[in-house]
Amino acid sequence: MTKIAKLSLVVSMVLVTSTCADTLEEAFKASKVTGEIKAEYADSNFLGKASSDNVSAVGGSLGIVTGQYYGLKAGVTFQTSHLLDIDNEGSVFKDDLDAQGSVLSEAYLDYKISNTSLKVGRQYIYTPLVSTSVDGQPSESLLKDSFEAYMVTNSDLPNDLPNTTLMAGYISKYQNQTDGDGNTGEFVKDQVQDGAYTVHVKNKSIENLTLQAQYLGINGYTSGSDKDVLYFQADYVLAKHTLSAQYISSTDKSLGSTLKDGQAWGVKATGPLGLGQLGYVTAFTSSMDDGEVYAGLGKGTSDLLFTAMPVNGAGVAQRGNADTIVGGIMVPIAGVTFVPYAGKSFCNPNSINSSSLMGDVTGTGLIVIYPYNKNFFIKANYEHVTTENTYPGVLPNGYLNDKATDVAKVYLSYKF
Repeated sequence: MTKIAKLSLVVSMVLVTSTCADTLEEAFKASKVTGEIKAEYADSNFLGKASSDNVSAVGGSLGIVTGQYYGLKAGVTFQTSHLLDIDNEGSVFKDDLDAQGSVLSEAYLDYKISNTSLKVGRQYIYTPLVSTSVDGQPSESLLKDSFEAYMVTNSDLPNDLPNTTLMAGYISKYQNQTDGDGNTGEFVKDQVQDGAYTVHVKNKSIENLTLQAQYLGINGYTSGSDKDVLYFQADYVLAKHTLSAQYISSTDKSLGSTLKDGQAWGVKATGPLGLGQLGYVTAFTSSMDDGEVYAGLGKGTSDLLFTAMPVNGAGVAQRGNADTIVGGIMVPIAGVTFVPYAGKSFCNPNSINSSSLMGDVTGTGLIVIYPYNKNFFIKANYEHVTTENTYPGVLPNGYLNDKATDVAKVYLSYKF
Protein backbone atom coordinates (compact mmCIF):
# COMPACT_ATOMS: atom_id res chain seq x y z
CA MET A 1 0.00 0.00 0.00
CA THR A 2 1.30 3.48 -0.84
CA LYS A 3 0.27 4.75 2.59
CA ILE A 4 2.54 2.22 4.29
CA ALA A 5 5.40 3.05 1.93
CA LYS A 6 5.03 6.76 2.71
CA LEU A 7 4.82 6.02 6.41
CA SER A 8 8.04 4.00 6.23
CA LEU A 9 9.78 7.01 4.68
CA VAL A 10 8.38 9.34 7.35
CA VAL A 11 9.64 7.05 10.13
CA SER A 12 13.12 6.97 8.59
CA MET A 13 13.23 10.78 8.41
CA VAL A 14 11.95 11.23 11.95
CA LEU A 15 14.62 8.97 13.40
CA VAL A 16 17.42 11.11 11.98
CA THR A 17 15.84 14.47 12.82
CA SER A 18 16.94 16.25 16.00
CA THR A 19 14.58 19.26 15.94
CA CYS A 20 12.25 17.92 18.65
CA ALA A 21 10.44 19.34 21.66
CA ASP A 22 11.96 18.58 25.06
CA THR A 23 9.67 15.63 25.86
CA LEU A 24 10.16 14.17 22.39
CA GLU A 25 13.87 14.71 22.80
CA GLU A 26 13.78 12.53 25.90
CA ALA A 27 12.15 9.78 23.87
CA PHE A 28 14.99 9.91 21.37
CA LYS A 29 17.57 9.91 24.15
CA ALA A 30 15.98 6.70 25.41
CA SER A 31 16.48 5.04 22.02
CA LYS A 32 17.99 1.56 22.01
CA VAL A 33 20.47 0.50 19.35
CA THR A 34 21.03 -3.17 18.59
CA GLY A 35 22.95 -4.88 15.86
CA GLU A 36 24.51 -8.05 14.60
CA ILE A 37 27.56 -8.87 12.48
CA LYS A 38 27.25 -12.14 10.58
CA ALA A 39 29.27 -14.35 8.28
CA GLU A 40 28.21 -17.56 6.57
CA TYR A 41 29.66 -20.22 4.29
CA ALA A 42 27.39 -22.78 2.63
CA ASP A 43 27.95 -25.64 0.20
CA SER A 44 25.24 -27.82 -1.41
CA ASN A 45 24.76 -30.26 -4.29
CA PHE A 46 20.97 -30.04 -4.12
CA LEU A 47 19.24 -33.22 -5.42
CA GLY A 48 22.43 -34.86 -6.59
CA LYS A 49 23.81 -31.96 -8.62
CA ALA A 50 27.02 -33.07 -10.34
CA SER A 51 29.06 -30.26 -8.76
CA SER A 52 28.33 -28.38 -5.56
CA ASP A 53 27.30 -24.76 -5.38
CA ASN A 54 28.92 -22.72 -2.62
CA VAL A 55 28.78 -19.20 -1.27
CA SER A 56 30.66 -17.08 1.29
CA ALA A 57 29.06 -13.89 2.54
CA VAL A 58 29.29 -11.32 5.32
CA GLY A 59 26.62 -8.94 6.50
CA GLY A 60 24.59 -7.86 9.43
CA SER A 61 21.90 -5.58 10.75
CA LEU A 62 21.51 -2.35 12.71
CA GLY A 63 18.29 -1.47 14.50
CA ILE A 64 17.09 1.60 16.39
CA VAL A 65 13.95 1.83 18.53
CA THR A 66 13.01 5.10 20.20
CA GLY A 67 11.64 5.46 23.70
CA GLN A 68 7.90 6.03 24.08
CA TYR A 69 6.31 9.46 23.64
CA TYR A 70 2.69 9.39 24.79
CA GLY A 71 2.56 5.70 23.93
CA LEU A 72 4.17 6.19 20.50
CA LYS A 73 7.56 4.85 19.46
CA ALA A 74 9.29 4.26 16.14
CA GLY A 75 11.81 1.76 14.89
CA VAL A 76 14.01 1.04 11.88
CA THR A 77 16.27 -1.87 10.98
CA PHE A 78 18.82 -1.84 8.19
CA GLN A 79 20.30 -5.05 6.78
CA THR A 80 23.28 -5.62 4.53
CA SER A 81 24.84 -8.58 2.71
CA HIS A 82 28.08 -8.72 0.74
CA LEU A 83 29.34 -11.74 -1.19
CA LEU A 84 32.97 -12.74 -0.76
CA ASP A 85 32.77 -15.65 -3.20
CA ILE A 86 30.02 -17.57 -4.95
CA ASP A 87 29.63 -20.51 -7.30
CA ASN A 88 25.88 -20.62 -7.79
CA GLU A 89 25.52 -22.11 -11.27
CA GLY A 90 22.73 -24.37 -10.07
CA SER A 91 20.95 -21.48 -8.35
CA VAL A 92 20.82 -23.40 -5.06
CA PHE A 93 21.25 -20.19 -3.04
CA LYS A 94 19.40 -17.74 -5.28
CA ASP A 95 16.54 -17.37 -2.76
CA ASP A 96 18.70 -17.43 0.35
CA LEU A 97 22.32 -16.23 0.41
CA ASP A 98 22.88 -14.88 -3.11
CA ALA A 99 22.28 -11.23 -2.22
CA GLN A 100 24.50 -8.20 -2.63
CA GLY A 101 23.40 -4.88 -1.17
CA SER A 102 21.61 -3.15 1.70
CA VAL A 103 17.95 -2.74 2.51
CA LEU A 104 15.65 -1.03 4.99
CA SER A 105 13.68 -4.00 6.34
CA GLU A 106 11.91 -2.36 9.28
CA ALA A 107 10.43 1.14 9.44
CA TYR A 108 7.40 1.29 11.68
CA LEU A 109 5.36 3.30 14.15
CA ASP A 110 4.14 1.47 17.24
CA TYR A 111 1.39 3.03 19.37
CA LYS A 112 0.50 1.44 22.70
CA ILE A 113 -2.34 2.24 25.06
CA SER A 114 -2.83 0.07 28.13
CA ASN A 115 -2.14 -3.49 26.92
CA THR A 116 -3.07 -2.90 23.28
CA SER A 117 -0.61 -1.88 20.58
CA LEU A 118 -0.90 -0.98 16.90
CA LYS A 119 2.21 -1.46 14.78
CA VAL A 120 2.17 -0.05 11.25
CA GLY A 121 4.83 -0.24 8.53
CA ARG A 122 7.70 -2.52 7.63
CA GLN A 123 8.23 -5.04 10.40
CA TYR A 124 9.38 -8.50 11.44
CA ILE A 125 6.54 -10.81 12.49
CA TYR A 126 6.86 -14.01 14.51
CA THR A 127 3.73 -16.18 14.57
CA PRO A 128 3.27 -19.79 13.42
CA LEU A 129 1.67 -18.94 10.04
CA VAL A 130 3.29 -15.54 9.39
CA SER A 131 6.94 -15.59 10.34
CA THR A 132 10.21 -13.87 9.59
CA SER A 133 13.20 -16.22 9.43
CA VAL A 134 14.15 -17.47 12.90
CA ASP A 135 17.62 -17.61 14.43
CA GLY A 136 18.68 -21.16 15.21
CA GLN A 137 16.10 -22.71 12.86
CA PRO A 138 16.28 -23.94 9.23
CA SER A 139 15.22 -20.46 8.09
CA GLU A 140 18.29 -18.83 9.68
CA SER A 141 20.30 -16.78 7.18
CA LEU A 142 22.32 -13.59 6.82
CA LEU A 143 19.20 -11.61 5.92
CA LYS A 144 15.76 -11.78 7.48
CA ASP A 145 12.62 -11.46 5.42
CA SER A 146 10.05 -8.84 6.38
CA PHE A 147 6.46 -7.63 5.89
CA GLU A 148 4.55 -4.41 5.32
CA ALA A 149 1.59 -4.73 7.63
CA TYR A 150 -0.89 -3.36 10.14
CA MET A 151 -0.68 -5.49 13.31
CA VAL A 152 -2.81 -5.11 16.46
CA THR A 153 -1.78 -6.97 19.63
CA ASN A 154 -3.87 -7.15 22.79
CA SER A 155 -3.07 -8.85 26.11
CA ASP A 156 -5.85 -7.25 28.15
CA LEU A 157 -8.84 -9.43 27.36
CA PRO A 158 -11.75 -9.91 29.84
CA ASN A 159 -11.22 -11.87 33.05
CA ASP A 160 -12.84 -15.00 31.60
CA LEU A 161 -9.84 -15.24 29.21
CA PRO A 162 -6.82 -14.54 31.46
CA ASN A 163 -3.23 -14.79 30.21
CA THR A 164 -4.39 -14.56 26.60
CA THR A 165 -2.67 -12.65 23.81
CA LEU A 166 -4.63 -11.80 20.67
CA MET A 167 -2.92 -10.61 17.49
CA ALA A 168 -4.69 -9.60 14.30
CA GLY A 169 -3.29 -8.03 11.17
CA TYR A 170 -3.40 -7.19 7.49
CA ILE A 171 -0.31 -7.75 5.33
CA SER A 172 0.05 -5.84 2.06
CA LYS A 173 3.61 -6.65 0.92
CA TYR A 174 6.43 -9.11 1.56
CA GLN A 175 10.20 -8.73 1.35
CA ASN A 176 12.12 -11.93 0.57
CA GLN A 177 15.75 -12.41 1.56
CA THR A 178 16.81 -11.99 -2.10
CA ASP A 179 15.18 -10.98 -5.36
CA GLY A 180 16.36 -14.20 -7.04
CA ASP A 181 18.78 -12.25 -9.22
CA GLY A 182 21.71 -11.58 -6.89
CA ASN A 183 20.26 -8.60 -5.00
CA THR A 184 18.54 -8.03 -1.68
CA GLY A 185 14.77 -8.47 -1.75
CA GLU A 186 12.28 -5.65 -2.28
CA PHE A 187 8.81 -5.23 -0.80
CA VAL A 188 6.43 -6.67 -3.40
CA LYS A 189 2.89 -8.08 -3.56
CA ASP A 190 3.78 -11.43 -5.19
CA GLN A 191 3.41 -13.54 -2.04
CA VAL A 192 0.30 -11.79 -0.69
CA GLN A 193 -1.25 -10.76 -4.04
CA ASP A 194 -4.38 -8.73 -3.13
CA GLY A 195 -3.57 -8.84 0.59
CA ALA A 196 -3.45 -11.29 3.48
CA TYR A 197 -5.14 -11.19 6.88
CA THR A 198 -4.50 -13.22 9.99
CA VAL A 199 -5.67 -13.77 13.57
CA HIS A 200 -3.48 -15.45 16.20
CA VAL A 201 -4.55 -16.35 19.75
CA LYS A 202 -2.21 -17.65 22.48
CA ASN A 203 -3.41 -18.70 25.93
CA LYS A 204 -1.46 -19.64 29.09
CA SER A 205 -4.26 -19.58 31.66
CA ILE A 206 -3.80 -23.27 32.59
CA GLU A 207 -0.63 -24.03 34.51
CA ASN A 208 2.09 -25.68 32.39
CA LEU A 209 -0.15 -25.58 29.28
CA THR A 210 0.19 -23.25 26.31
CA LEU A 211 -2.52 -23.25 23.65
CA GLN A 212 -2.43 -21.34 20.40
CA ALA A 213 -4.46 -21.10 17.22
CA GLN A 214 -4.05 -19.06 14.05
CA TYR A 215 -5.88 -18.43 10.80
CA LEU A 216 -4.35 -16.95 7.65
CA GLY A 217 -6.22 -16.03 4.47
CA ILE A 218 -4.65 -14.74 1.25
CA ASN A 219 -6.75 -13.00 -1.39
CA GLY A 220 -5.40 -14.07 -4.77
CA TYR A 221 -5.42 -11.94 -7.89
CA THR A 222 -8.16 -14.33 -8.98
CA SER A 223 -10.38 -16.69 -6.98
CA GLY A 224 -8.34 -19.57 -8.43
CA SER A 225 -5.24 -18.44 -6.51
CA ASP A 226 -6.78 -17.91 -3.05
CA LYS A 227 -5.08 -19.60 -0.09
CA ASP A 228 -6.05 -20.15 3.53
CA VAL A 229 -4.70 -22.15 6.43
CA LEU A 230 -5.77 -22.97 10.00
CA TYR A 231 -3.32 -24.02 12.71
CA PHE A 232 -3.58 -25.35 16.28
CA GLN A 233 -0.81 -26.18 18.76
CA ALA A 234 -0.70 -27.32 22.39
CA ASP A 235 2.43 -27.55 24.58
CA TYR A 236 2.35 -29.16 28.02
CA VAL A 237 5.30 -29.18 30.45
CA LEU A 238 5.52 -32.33 32.56
CA ALA A 239 8.47 -32.94 34.89
CA LYS A 240 10.94 -30.95 32.73
CA HIS A 241 9.64 -32.58 29.53
CA THR A 242 7.60 -30.67 26.97
CA LEU A 243 4.90 -32.63 25.13
CA SER A 244 3.45 -30.93 22.06
CA ALA A 245 0.73 -31.56 19.50
CA GLN A 246 -0.16 -29.69 16.31
CA TYR A 247 -2.80 -29.73 13.57
CA ILE A 248 -2.81 -27.82 10.28
CA SER A 249 -5.41 -27.64 7.51
CA SER A 250 -4.79 -25.65 4.33
CA THR A 251 -6.29 -24.87 0.93
CA ASP A 252 -4.19 -23.68 -2.00
CA LYS A 253 -6.48 -23.26 -5.00
CA SER A 254 -3.54 -22.55 -7.33
CA LEU A 255 -2.66 -26.27 -7.18
CA GLY A 256 -5.91 -27.34 -8.84
CA SER A 257 -9.02 -29.04 -7.55
CA THR A 258 -7.44 -32.45 -6.84
CA LEU A 259 -4.38 -31.14 -4.95
CA LYS A 260 -5.65 -27.94 -3.32
CA ASP A 261 -6.37 -29.43 0.14
CA GLY A 262 -3.55 -30.20 2.59
CA GLN A 263 -3.90 -31.54 6.12
CA ALA A 264 -1.42 -32.73 8.73
CA TRP A 265 -1.06 -33.49 12.43
CA GLY A 266 1.99 -34.04 14.59
CA VAL A 267 3.36 -34.78 18.05
CA LYS A 268 6.70 -33.89 19.64
CA ALA A 269 8.57 -34.48 22.89
CA THR A 270 11.67 -32.69 24.21
CA GLY A 271 13.51 -32.79 27.51
CA PRO A 272 16.45 -34.19 29.47
CA LEU A 273 17.59 -37.79 29.14
CA GLY A 274 18.51 -38.05 32.82
CA LEU A 275 22.19 -38.66 31.99
CA GLY A 276 24.18 -35.57 32.88
CA GLN A 277 23.16 -32.70 30.61
CA LEU A 278 22.08 -34.88 27.71
CA GLY A 279 18.80 -33.90 26.07
CA TYR A 280 16.53 -35.28 23.36
CA VAL A 281 13.95 -34.30 20.79
CA THR A 282 11.66 -36.63 18.86
CA ALA A 283 8.74 -35.82 16.57
CA PHE A 284 6.25 -37.41 14.19
CA THR A 285 3.96 -35.79 11.62
CA SER A 286 1.47 -37.21 9.15
CA SER A 287 -0.02 -35.42 6.13
CA MET A 288 -3.36 -36.96 5.26
CA ASP A 289 -4.48 -35.43 1.95
CA ASP A 290 -3.12 -35.61 -1.60
CA GLY A 291 -2.28 -31.92 -1.65
CA GLU A 292 0.87 -30.40 -0.18
CA VAL A 293 0.41 -28.65 3.17
CA TYR A 294 0.62 -24.86 2.81
CA ALA A 295 2.44 -23.53 5.88
CA GLY A 296 1.90 -19.78 5.49
CA LEU A 297 3.89 -16.61 4.76
CA GLY A 298 7.58 -16.01 5.40
CA LYS A 299 10.75 -18.08 5.61
CA GLY A 300 10.09 -18.80 9.29
CA THR A 301 7.14 -21.00 8.36
CA SER A 302 9.58 -23.56 6.91
CA ASP A 303 10.01 -24.57 10.57
CA LEU A 304 6.27 -24.99 11.22
CA LEU A 305 5.91 -28.77 11.17
CA PHE A 306 7.54 -30.51 14.12
CA THR A 307 9.53 -32.73 11.76
CA ALA A 308 11.34 -29.85 10.05
CA MET A 309 14.96 -30.89 9.46
CA PRO A 310 17.50 -28.45 10.94
CA VAL A 311 18.99 -27.54 7.54
CA ASN A 312 16.44 -28.34 4.84
CA GLY A 313 13.29 -27.45 6.80
CA ALA A 314 9.89 -29.14 6.51
CA GLY A 315 9.43 -29.25 2.74
CA VAL A 316 9.62 -33.04 2.53
CA ALA A 317 7.16 -33.52 5.40
CA GLN A 318 4.69 -31.05 3.83
CA ARG A 319 4.06 -33.20 0.73
CA GLY A 320 0.81 -35.10 0.52
CA ASN A 321 0.23 -38.55 2.04
CA ALA A 322 3.55 -38.71 3.88
CA ASP A 323 4.51 -39.85 7.39
CA THR A 324 7.70 -38.34 8.81
CA ILE A 325 9.68 -39.09 11.97
CA VAL A 326 12.78 -37.32 13.30
CA GLY A 327 14.89 -37.56 16.42
CA GLY A 328 18.05 -36.11 17.88
CA ILE A 329 20.07 -35.80 21.06
CA MET A 330 21.88 -32.81 22.58
CA VAL A 331 25.40 -33.64 23.82
CA PRO A 332 27.26 -30.82 25.63
CA ILE A 333 31.04 -31.37 25.82
CA ALA A 334 33.47 -28.74 27.16
CA GLY A 335 31.24 -25.81 26.30
CA VAL A 336 30.39 -27.13 22.84
CA THR A 337 26.97 -28.65 22.06
CA PHE A 338 26.80 -31.49 19.54
CA VAL A 339 23.39 -32.41 18.09
CA PRO A 340 23.35 -35.56 15.95
CA TYR A 341 19.95 -36.26 14.40
CA ALA A 342 18.16 -38.42 11.84
CA GLY A 343 14.80 -38.48 10.12
CA LYS A 344 12.82 -40.45 7.54
CA SER A 345 9.75 -39.57 5.50
CA PHE A 346 7.57 -42.33 4.05
CA CYS A 347 5.40 -41.42 1.07
CA ASN A 348 2.30 -43.37 0.02
CA PRO A 349 3.13 -44.69 -3.49
CA ASN A 350 -0.56 -44.66 -4.41
CA SER A 351 -0.82 -40.91 -3.88
CA ILE A 352 -1.80 -38.86 -6.91
CA ASN A 353 0.46 -36.10 -5.58
CA SER A 354 3.32 -35.58 -8.03
CA SER A 355 5.76 -35.31 -5.11
CA SER A 356 5.25 -39.05 -4.55
CA LEU A 357 7.73 -39.50 -7.40
CA MET A 358 10.37 -38.68 -4.80
CA GLY A 359 9.34 -41.68 -2.68
CA ASP A 360 10.90 -42.22 0.74
CA VAL A 361 13.41 -39.62 1.95
CA THR A 362 16.06 -40.21 4.64
CA GLY A 363 18.14 -37.52 6.33
CA THR A 364 20.98 -37.54 8.84
CA GLY A 365 22.99 -34.66 10.17
CA LEU A 366 25.05 -32.98 12.85
CA ILE A 367 24.90 -29.51 14.40
CA VAL A 368 27.85 -28.13 16.37
CA ILE A 369 27.28 -24.97 18.42
CA TYR A 370 30.00 -23.08 20.27
CA PRO A 371 28.88 -20.00 22.22
CA TYR A 372 32.18 -18.22 22.86
CA ASN A 373 30.35 -15.71 25.07
CA LYS A 374 26.86 -14.23 25.37
CA ASN A 375 27.38 -12.10 22.24
CA PHE A 376 29.45 -14.30 19.93
CA PHE A 377 28.80 -17.83 18.75
CA ILE A 378 29.79 -20.21 15.97
CA LYS A 379 27.54 -22.88 14.51
CA ALA A 380 28.29 -25.56 11.92
CA ASN A 381 25.63 -27.73 10.25
CA TYR A 382 25.98 -30.77 8.02
CA GLU A 383 23.04 -32.68 6.57
CA HIS A 384 22.95 -35.66 4.19
CA VAL A 385 19.66 -36.52 2.48
CA THR A 386 18.92 -39.46 0.20
CA THR A 387 15.76 -39.97 -1.85
CA GLU A 388 14.19 -43.14 -3.16
CA ASN A 389 13.73 -41.47 -6.55
CA THR A 390 14.99 -38.10 -7.74
CA TYR A 391 12.20 -37.40 -10.22
CA PRO A 392 13.46 -40.09 -12.65
CA GLY A 393 13.58 -39.05 -16.27
CA VAL A 394 12.96 -35.36 -15.57
CA LEU A 395 16.29 -34.22 -14.08
CA PRO A 396 17.96 -31.36 -15.99
CA ASN A 397 21.46 -31.68 -17.35
CA GLY A 398 24.17 -31.43 -14.71
CA TYR A 399 22.34 -33.57 -12.15
CA LEU A 400 23.22 -37.12 -11.20
CA ASN A 401 20.94 -40.01 -10.29
CA ASP A 402 22.73 -40.79 -7.04
CA LYS A 403 19.69 -39.30 -5.27
CA ALA A 404 21.78 -37.60 -2.57
CA THR A 405 21.97 -34.05 -1.27
CA ASP A 406 24.78 -32.87 1.00
CA VAL A 407 24.57 -29.47 2.63
CA ALA A 408 27.25 -27.92 4.85
CA LYS A 409 26.98 -24.52 6.55
CA VAL A 410 29.16 -22.53 8.92
CA TYR A 411 27.54 -19.54 10.62
CA LEU A 412 29.16 -16.86 12.79
CA SER A 413 27.24 -14.23 14.72
CA TYR A 414 28.24 -11.33 16.96
CA LYS A 415 25.38 -9.39 18.56
CA PHE A 416 25.68 -6.01 20.23
